[in-house]
Amino acid sequence: MNNYKYLIIILLSHLVISSHADTDTQSYEPLVMGVPEFKPYTYLHNGKIIGSAIKQSVPIFSDLKVNTAIKHYENYSLLLKALKNNEINGFFLASQNTERDRHAEFSQPVTFNNWSWFSLKQKKFKYDSGAFKGTATVATIGKTNTFRWLTRNGYQVHSTSISQLPSLLLNKQVDAVFSAESVFLQACKDSEVNISSFSTHIEAKRPFGIYISKQYLGKNKGFMQHLNRIINNTNKGTN
Repeated sequence: MNNYKYLIIILLSHLVISSHADTDTQSYEPLVMGVPEFKPYTYLHNGKIIGSAIKQSVPIFSDLKVNTAIKHYENYSLLLKALKNNEINGFFLASQNTERDRHAEFSQPVTFNNWSWFSLKQKKFKYDSGAFKGTATVATIGKTNTFRWLTRNGYQVHSTSISQLPSLLLNKQVDAVFSAESVFLQACKDSEVNISSFSTHIEAKRPFGIYISKQYLGKNKGFMQHLNRIINNTNKGTN
């Protein structure tokens, strides 16, 4: 299988603008959006892109009334590379960082993502201490914002895949895991690992939103404001 990316594209046909749409609706160019392999948010299953982020985002893209296609990529690093190469116009769901901000604009939050620490229950760590940073090994998912945050804050980082996180911790190959909470819990479920073995500490609650490339926005004036209005309206309807 190509390690660069999956060339699987899903056209969300129900998002296509109909010929009898409101005539005063702003017309925008079609969108090609990317998503990462980041279960349970977005992932491949039987050749289809599914996940909780797809369910959350369908009403938003539907209200945009823009032709939208979705491409699946292995990780966030490849998503950003694809955006820089104009293969996609944006990606979701993602947390914000300065590198992404140089090439794309971040939307209002679609939801929030807990960045959390996990360790064996018998262990008592002070995660922000100099001693922990200097001696403990922390596993996280490679090419993600959690990896970026750990390395920039002086932790000893072990980069790995999502599926390996629970076993690394259970087998004491690392001292702790730092990950999106839902992703780690899903990995435990898939590996049939009892989460009661671990203690949890939430480090931060990060906005999880949609990035749209600055190049696309330059050609489609008003799009980001339109998108943010729809996200806010959708969130109000679900609260």
